[in-house]
Amino acid sequence: MPDRKLLRYAILLGAQTACAAIMLVNIHAGFRILIENLGTPNASAPSSVLHLLIAAAISQACYWYRLRTVPVPSSVRNIALGHLLAFASRLGFIFGGALFSVYFLRHAPALALGPLDIAWRGTLLIAVLFALYCYTLELERLGAALQAPPTT
Repeated sequence: MPDRKLLRYAILLGAQTACAAIMLVNIHAGFRILIENLGTPNASAPSSVLHLLIAAAISQACYWYRLRTVPVPSSVRNIALGHLLAFASRLGFIFGGALFSVYFLRHAPALALGPLDIAWRGTLLIAVLFALYCYTLELERLGAALQAPPTT
């Protein structure tokens, strides 16, 4: 039974990791477009926005399901890996937040955003940042569990 819980945890963490990677890749692609065309408003590709929304939704579903039903593994100890996961969680949120802020604000030179456009962009910004935040919390929890002293 413990092996089954560990497998479920690994699958859920893997799915969240894949979703975070998809979000960061799409954000990075938007960032590249911005850098290559400075000062020129560029429309977001509908597929990019769809990928971001789907990845954020799947990531959230995995996170909340794991939080409610699957405990963080506490049988494995590895201080070095725990430190690396804690570091990766903080670094991932910093990069995600910075890149997504640029992605969100890339139409600023036009200053022609209507209220509806600002509303959906703001909602997308909050949804993706919250999904990345939850993912980084998951990595921090796992990192803390790997670093915890053994209980005897």
